[in-house]
Amino acid sequence: MIHEILPHKLNNEFKVCDPKPTDFLICYDGSKTLLKKSGDGYAIPRVGELLELQGKSLDDFEGHYLFCIDDTAFFLDNRTVEAPEGYEFMGSRTFRGMNPVERMGGATAVHIAHWESLNKFCGRCGNVTIRSDHERSIICPKCGNVVYPRISPVVIVAVHNGDKLLMAHNIDNPNPRLFLISGFVEVGESLEQAVHREVMEEAGLRVKNIRYFGSQPWPFSDSLIAGFTAELDGDDTIRMQQEELSEAMWVKREDIPEYETDVSISCCLIENFRRGFTINN
Repeated sequence: MIHEILPHKLNNEFKVCDPKPTDFLICYDGSKTLLKKSGDGYAIPRVGELLELQGKSLDDFEGHYLFCIDDTAFFLDNRTVEAPEGYEFMGSRTFRGMNPVERMGGATAVHIAHWESLNKFCGRCGNVTIRSDHERSIICPKCGNVVYPRISPVVIVAVHNGDKLLMAHNIDNPNPRLFLISGFVEVGESLEQAVHREVMEEAGLRVKNIRYFGSQPWPFSDSLIAGFTAELDGDDTIRMQQEELSEAMWVKREDIPEYETDVSISCCLIENFRRGFTINN
């Protein structure tokens, strides 16, 4: 999954420090990130190369530290910049095609950058906010309101019906492949209650024997995803929620193609079923 980057290690402890030329630099415009074209793909630019293109030195650097992976730090510059030749502003899904370090680091950095972009003004009094100098938070110097990074809980569930798996396609997902039922946890409900509700809302099915499978950060939607397995409880007739899904069906184990498990917990849950593991795994 995206956060599994061994032997590399993410250190997200808050600190204030100066950049090295070889550190990564995230330039975020509120929805997209400046990336360097690299062959058929993209790479995250380094502090030194962008400063050189701007005719500046490290003394002119105005970004701030986010975290590091091993000894390489990620810095954020959220000022408006123009894309130099050979660079392009790209959406967050572009990170999925990068190597594990840049994929995890870039997506996590954009999670923080997005949070900062949404909190330039205080939600209580409307005053301009500032970043804290001792923790990862945003502070209103006028009324004292403190805002911490937003992490929204999500559930995803592999519903089993004998040798068949409930698979679906969300209308907002550009990937045409089938995945699993998922959704954000509502105020006042447990993770297990969210599983029951989402499966009923999106597929019109009841489930039982819900078991925890694992979790992962999902920076692309500012989320933490909790994965579960469950069994069908009763009638297997699917009543698809057309406002959310374009497809929903039972798929036999032998008809499920192989899914790569290096990015998402959804693929891990699907592979767990496809390979014939028990739902207790």
